[in-house]
Amino acid sequence: MYIKTFTMQPFGVNSYLAWTDAGAAVVVDCGGEPKRLWHEIGVRGLRLAAILLTHLHPDHVVGVAELVGLSKAPVYASTADAMLAAQESYSAQGAMVPVPPFAYKAINPGRAAFLGEPCLVLPVPGHTPGHLVYFFPRSLAAFTGDTIFRGNVGRTDSSYGNADLLLDSIRERILILPDAVELFPGHGPSTTVGREKAESPFFASQ
Repeated sequence: MYIKTFTMQPFGVNSYLAWTDAGAAVVVDCGGEPKRLWHEIGVRGLRLAAILLTHLHPDHVVGVAELVGLSKAPVYASTADAMLAAQESYSAQGAMVPVPPFAYKAINPGRAAFLGEPCLVLPVPGHTPGHLVYFFPRSLAAFTGDTIFRGNVGRTDSSYGNADLLLDSIRERILILPDAVELFPGHGPSTTVGREKAESPFFASQ
């Protein structure tokens, strides 16, 4: 699996394009510049098979409707975050950014397959009730959204956030993965399970 990160404005969200030599691709989350993803897909001659959403906070989905219009790819998300998708706009540095509506298919925690690889869809509530992590064990890659960052964890001061639940979810679903697994978060640089266990102020001393 190949992975390219697109940090998108106006919210600094990491959107990921992952693909294989066979030409199939998935996008994980889609910030406000979907045409950047679509251009890369075209340049590489890829076929977008799915758009996977870690959660439905507007900053992570603001570009989904446009990307669907370009690609006709199906969108997958947790219905446990449905109440978040009802938000029609989102504040960015004082300006309100509209979030166009889009349809999505429910994806439940458990085993799935994308890009010809097994994928474990992990429930990691706390930042939002339905937050998901997409873990590809063959590629040792996990797309973690706003659960864990390098040296930090996701916010829980917004609606439906729960700090204790988030920390428990990270310990029970993410930090049990092999140390070599690379974590691709919704903001900031990637990290690894081993690094966070050794260095994170939230987990290293435990």
